Amino acid sequence: MTKKIEQTPRYGFGLLGAAGYVAPRHIQAIFETGNDLLYACDVTDSVGVLDRHFPQCKFFLSLADLEEDMRREKRQLSGALEEGNLTQNLDFLSICTPNYLHFPHIKFGLKNNMHVICEKPLVLTEKEVHELKIIEQETGKRVYSILQLRLHPQIIRLKALLESQRQNSSTYSKVSLNYVTSRGPWYKKSWKFDINKSGGVASNIGIHFFDMLIQLFGYPDSYEILDKSDEQLKGILHCPYADVNFFLSIKQEDLPLNLRNTNQRSWRELIIDGSPFDFTNGFTDLHIQSYKEILAGRGFGLADALPAVRLCESIRLS
Repeated sequence: MTKKIEQTPRYGFGLLGAAGYVAPRHIQAIFETGNDLLYACDVTDSVGVLDRHFPQCKFFLSLADLEEDMRREKRQLSGALEEGNLTQNLDFLSICTPNYLHFPHIKFGLKNNMHVICEKPLVLTEKEVHELKIIEQETGKRVYSILQLRLHPQIIRLKALLESQRQNSSTYSKVSLNYVTSRGPWYKKSWKFDINKSGGVASNIGIHFFDMLIQLFGYPDSYEILDKSDEQLKGILHCPYADVNFFLSIKQEDLPLNLRNTNQRSWRELIIDGSPFDFTNGFTDLHIQSYKEILAGRGFGLADALPAVRLCESIRLS
């Protein structure tokens, strides 16, 4: 008896924010997972990166033009293409647009019958998460958040180690997290510097680390903000398993002295009970791994993203 060969589905993707900083990682992930980027959109046309893997990808300078083309294509197809041909249906929408646009763009994807993959922060408010949950239920489509630090091999091992230690004793740790990623003068002209558009330092550069800390030490019972500005955030999270002193900054002068005169622009440091934990390496393929998990049905959804969104919103409003 002839055995039928099972083939991995080949999905059609759209991409909003194709000219953005993080878009190349999503384009690479779509390619590496064996799928097709059919549509891309951005308000700027600096999108030569598309030619690397998807030179035939349709490109639009407005969401309205993209949506009209999608409707025209659907009318022309009048159903599925013949078996074996490239599907022109959009199954997923990847979002790499500015933070304040994530919510309307996720709604656009869901209401146009697409699953959505969105960069951090998923949205800026807890209310938006709950509204998206309702739209998920109405459309039957899912929203996935890129929470790549949860897939970092060293952090996975650390989480397992901490949980193992807690089974044997009621450990309570002293933790410090420092993250400085220096930005030039352009940053203050960007939407990223507008707290209403980016969510500020907490949401824009800190949300992955807050999500990581919540995973490792539990959601904070309370917190203290010691210093807060447009460029820095310093405070203490009082978590169920640790007190976490954190410092986030985009100022070059906050880099350690030995790094300020080098080409290194970022510095991250995690110290647990006096011992440094190094997770400098291992970031290269985390977007590809994130896509693999999503396509396998194991992606991080709205409920996973909610705790860090809630914490960042609370800090922003404090």
